[in-house]
Amino acid sequence: MRSSFLVSFCILGFAANAAAQFYSSDFEPLNSSAAGTILTGQDGYYVPVAGSLDWNVVTYAGNSLGVPQNANGGANFIAGVSQLTNIFARTQRPITLPTSGRIYIQYDVLCNYRGTGTPTNNIGSFSFQPSTNATYVNLLAAWPTGATFPPPTWDANVVAGTGTIGTTTTTVLGDPAFQNLPVNVWHTWGCTIDMTAGVHVDFRITNGATNVTTVFVPSTPILLPVAGSPILPTDFRFFAGGSENLFAIDNVKIAWGASFETFGTGCAGSMGVPALQAAGGVMPRLGAAFGVELTNLPNNLGIFTTGFSNTVAFGSVALPFSLAGSGFPGCTLLVDPLVGQFLVGVNNVATWSLAVPANASFVGLAFYHQGVSLDPASPGAAFSNGGRTLVGY
Repeated sequence: MRSSFLVSFCILGFAANAAAQFYSSDFEPLNSSAAGTILTGQDGYYVPVAGSLDWNVVTYAGNSLGVPQNANGGANFIAGVSQLTNIFARTQRPITLPTSGRIYIQYDVLCNYRGTGTPTNNIGSFSFQPSTNATYVNLLAAWPTGATFPPPTWDANVVAGTGTIGTTTTTVLGDPAFQNLPVNVWHTWGCTIDMTAGVHVDFRITNGATNVTTVFVPSTPILLPVAGSPILPTDFRFFAGGSENLFAIDNVKIAWGASFETFGTGCAGSMGVPALQAAGGVMPRLGAAFGVELTNLPNNLGIFTTGFSNTVAFGSVALPFSLAGSGFPGCTLLVDPLVGQFLVGVNNVATWSLAVPANASFVGLAFYHQGVSLDPASPGAAFSNGGRTLVGY
């Protein structure tokens, strides 16, 4: 019964949710060549800064850049190559992003140096734009301090905000997996950002030489540049900097980051207000087990309700809705209780569990919860705060 409920729930949820990913491309449909075909004019890409070099769509087969085949790639990749005297390559594309919540960014990246002298920074970057007044992210590839010719490795850094608009600092992440990455090897790089909190949630790197994936969660939040700005990014940009640096990209994915958020307030029972929280702080990521805890249950008994709205219940009742008229003074219905599940807990905590399908079709699925504590004290029940689960990466 529980499994059939979850399957039906996911199908209904997907039907009710549209945009799973904000942008995704492997560049396979684009015009390409071994020598490189201009990216501008394809898939909405354009050169954002006058005087910048264009990026190109390049075939793996026979390419003139000496880029090896990406094990996860198809026929094409895109690349920017800076020239001597710091003539940079830039390409940019419009994107529609949410005003709040978590955003997941991932792409395959290869860095190399095509010059003969001392390499100069920076190699390249991915960023949201505009970077002057909108909250943005900037993942920055750089040569290690003191790099000489030929540079064998590069570092995956980040541009961090300081809380002052216009002021940033390049941060070397506190995990060695993000440093000394071999050149001319395809790696997978990315991060999750929280546009609401204005911080980087985590950083991810898969070293293409070792095939080891590392997820780094900063112990102290790293601010996004221009965090808290009411202005939303409108574009993303790839940049190749320094002199004669190669920055190659494949398999770009910008999508929802998994999240669980609480909202509203509950009402007190004999153990206080029952509360919802993500079990163990784990987020509802594809292919993972996710749980929501309902706490402060004096009888270890509760009801967990789930629906697809926190604005309308039963098709016409505006939320939040006071339950005082139903005999629960001070309590509020916060979500549409489409489905209810009886929970039995231990030590005054019960857990609702969900096996998130490993299917990208479910990215962006959002649903809402509220818990009810079956309380021995009058009036017999207490209601929790609300929770919003959003399936993502």
